[in-house]
Amino acid sequence: MSRWKMNKLGFLNFWLYDQEEFSLQDGHILLRGNNGAGKSITTQSFVPFILDGDKRPERLDPFGTRARKMEFYLLGDNEREESTGYLYLEFRKPGTEEYRTVGVGMRAQRGKREIDFWGFCLRDGRRIGPGGLQLYEKMGDQNLPLSKRKLHTLIEDPGCWAESQTAYKEMVNDQIFGFEDIRQYDQLLQLLIMVRTSKLSKDFPPTKVKELLNDSLQVLTDDDLSAMVSTMEQMDSLEDTLHSYRAAMQGARIIRNEYNRYNQYILGRKGQAYLDAGGPRSVCATSFGMSRPDRAAWSGSWRSSRSGNSSRPPVWSRQRPSGRLWGTTTCQPNAPS
Repeated sequence: MSRWKMNKLGFLNFWLYDQEEFSLQDGHILLRGNNGAGKSITTQSFVPFILDGDKRPERLDPFGTRARKMEFYLLGDNEREESTGYLYLEFRKPGTEEYRTVGVGMRAQRGKREIDFWGFCLRDGRRIGPGGLQLYEKMGDQNLPLSKRKLHTLIEDPGCWAESQTAYKEMVNDQIFGFEDIRQYDQLLQLLIMVRTSKLSKDFPPTKVKELLNDSLQVLTDDDLSAMVSTMEQMDSLEDTLHSYRAAMQGARIIRNEYNRYNQYILGRKGQAYLDAGGPRSVCATSFGMSRPDRAAWSGSWRSSRSGNSSRPPVWSRQRPSGRLWGTTTCQPNAPS
């Protein structure tokens, strides 16, 4: 996407200029002249004034002094009682015939403290000059600058009109530079002011270079910060979750160890009960629901069958208590111990 580049700078009834235009080549211009010829005043008129509309003397003067106010450039040294002037800067997208112009109009009156200020923008294809929008009207052989009301009528677009310095700066940013945060645009202007300082090579130590580079860094927007803050909050949440999982695992280990001890204890008790009951024969007889006399008879029959002295079927193979479903399960006693 191509960017806007400065294409033409114009003055109308401002300082020593009745009507003057300076063409820029690929966004660049070279001004030559003797000291006091007006090079600084010409450049300060559009960097930074026409970019933000700030009329403070220290912003106009590249040396940072308050020697001359804007009234001087409109009224001169007690030469006029009232004057209206215009400055405009035309931009063009390289390789196209697409133009956009921003400009400032001012009206000063001697004895009146405040200067009437208005800003405008042309984004409908019109250009300032012959065949386009003229900032003056013919009165005989004179070209009189348009009044604020007349120019407002010609602009027509409400989004291209401003009557305060703040609104004008925001309009220029929206129409030309497109910074999402106006603070970024302010940083750009501040950087331009520092770079245009006279005798830049004098008293410019490395600390000043560092300060200049720091000031040129892009401002972090709320959206940038919100993404970072959200990530940090998620990290804190994950850490809390991890701590809770670790505590749960530790609790599970304690329960497992205690349950193992409990199982070992119960197994030992059951084993001891098994041994105290006489081993597998007693457990098998008890499991069939035999009474004590039947168990004694069963034990004797089992011994006889083992020795081969009895022709009758052993008791343990004949007797099955009624009322139970045994299936094919049988008790196969081990040899007597």
